[in-house]
Amino acid sequence: MTDGSSIVNIFSFGNQRRTKQIISLYSSLTFGILISICVSVINTRLLGPKQYGDLKFLQNMFIFISTFLTLGIFVSGARLLASKENEKIKRQLIGSLYILASIISVVLIIIVFIFSFFEEQIFNNKLGLIIRVFSPLLFVFPFQLCLQNIMQGDNKIYALSIFNIAPRILYIIMVLVISLLTHISLTYVLGIQFLSLAILIFVMAIHFKPEFINFKKISSIIWQENKTYGLQVYIGMLVGVASAQLAGLSIGYFIDNTNVGFFSLALTSTMPLTMIPSAVGITFFKDFANSSSIPKRATLVTIILSLIGLFIFLLFIEKVILLLYTSEYLPVVSLAYLVSFGSILHGFGDYINKFLGAHGKGKALRNGAIVVGFSNIIGYIVLVRMIGVKGAAITKIISGLTYCVMMLYFYRYFRKNYRKNDGNLLV
Repeated sequence: MTDGSSIVNIFSFGNQRRTKQIISLYSSLTFGILISICVSVINTRLLGPKQYGDLKFLQNMFIFISTFLTLGIFVSGARLLASKENEKIKRQLIGSLYILASIISVVLIIIVFIFSFFEEQIFNNKLGLIIRVFSPLLFVFPFQLCLQNIMQGDNKIYALSIFNIAPRILYIIMVLVISLLTHISLTYVLGIQFLSLAILIFVMAIHFKPEFINFKKISSIIWQENKTYGLQVYIGMLVGVASAQLAGLSIGYFIDNTNVGFFSLALTSTMPLTMIPSAVGITFFKDFANSSSIPKRATLVTIILSLIGLFIFLLFIEKVILLLYTSEYLPVVSLAYLVSFGSILHGFGDYINKFLGAHGKGKALRNGAIVVGFSNIIGYIVLVRMIGVKGAAITKIISGLTYCVMMLYFYRYFRKNYRKNDGNLLV
């Protein structure tokens, strides 16, 4: 076990490999978000506020339901991969995770298909048929999450960088070509998005050369890890991550899908702020597992970069929105001002989260996510109902602050108990 200063040296410009990984991941995440903004520009212009809102509503619903079915298996797989060096064992782990992702995908498709017959009665938006048509393609969500965890756990940062941006680039190419041939509707956009993501998932899945042997034995190992770590994170995800998707559903229910689109654009525009600290945490995930503390120098640099990013964002976001979107989307600006503060706080929560996750502190992550989740649930229901879509933006600030404070609290608790046990990580 090393102390934080050793990782500081890794983060210094003297270590080219780690520096390149951080730059590569953050560049890909930032570029991916710029690409996402381009995607949103294309979609808003092709679909208009109403259909764009329907698109974001469906995406929120699909992710919301799929989150319930993962059971923490993929995060457990990532932690096991981080602790293994034998390539054969890692390939068998990856193969078993693929099989588990397939099982989860089948269950997801069945549940969503059945739910589609009741969805119109609940939300009154006439999207039931579209949901049924695209339900067979929902396997992309479990496999996307599976592959992202595999790449993080095995420190495949360059592959993760590609995976973050390639589907959206492919989508832009495909949708622009098809738009020259025919009128683009909601069904076309959904179909192209699913297809572009499925292509990259297929390519990446083959790239890792999985071995589909010893599934019974390895799945048992994954499940044992899941009981002590993954399930704890999963319970937190149900309340934390899934509750974040509640925003799109509650706005659609209490207001309309047009405002779902406005809030989604505000979230998209602020994502680069979240990614600054989060990218560092992802890159150091494997190193964190062998460190007793988070490197102070890396944290200081991350804070400075985040504050600079926030200042630039607040200065230019209105001009960017007016440049990229029509005046119909001007309400996004006031939402983005509020959401930006919540997003940057959430990013720092993620940064600390990666350290705790690398040390298997599943209960801490679970408890923190539960607290955050309840703040989301209360805010996205009560505040949205009381003051409309700005209530969702205020909720983002509250949940971001809560998340950051909770992660910091559990990190300090970890450090306190580490010192009590004379440097042995027993707690």
